[in-house]
Amino acid sequence: MGGTYGAEAVDAAADPANWEIWPAPERHHEALYQRFPEFTCLCPRSSYPDFATVHLVTVPNRKVVELKHLKLWFNSFRSRPISHELAAAEIVDTFAAVLDPHYVFVLMDYTPRGNLTTIPMIEHQHPRVRELEPGDPLCLALENATHVKRRLLDRVLGLPVP
Repeated sequence: MGGTYGAEAVDAAADPANWEIWPAPERHHEALYQRFPEFTCLCPRSSYPDFATVHLVTVPNRKVVELKHLKLWFNSFRSRPISHELAAAEIVDTFAAVLDPHYVFVLMDYTPRGNLTTIPMIEHQHPRVRELEPGDPLCLALENATHVKRRLLDRVLGLPVP
């Protein structure tokens, strides 16, 4: 019997060149919220597992990653020693490089370790967004993404919702 098909799929998805990329809607800009509650990686100092929920808020440009490949890519972190902060940065950097979104925000809500909660957050906005004219249809998607980000922060950080 050969290797485990799940491990082979995760290994392949670790390289974004293997992702299945789909076209984003052309006529309608969208704000996407995606949640992955089973993210794991290894602490680079102790090799103990770290667990997090990944929250993604994106406004795609022309491309989106097929969901199975996104899930498998997140699973590819599970045996990698990487800090909380670098994992968040890698997710944003990879999205920006591979998918060229208008906007991406990642929040990683890690399970407390040693009674300390860590929640890295990184945001990337493509420079083209700064040049939008008022009334551009993309502005509405960006406003929606900002609204989702604020509500997410309120919920994860336990702040009262206005």
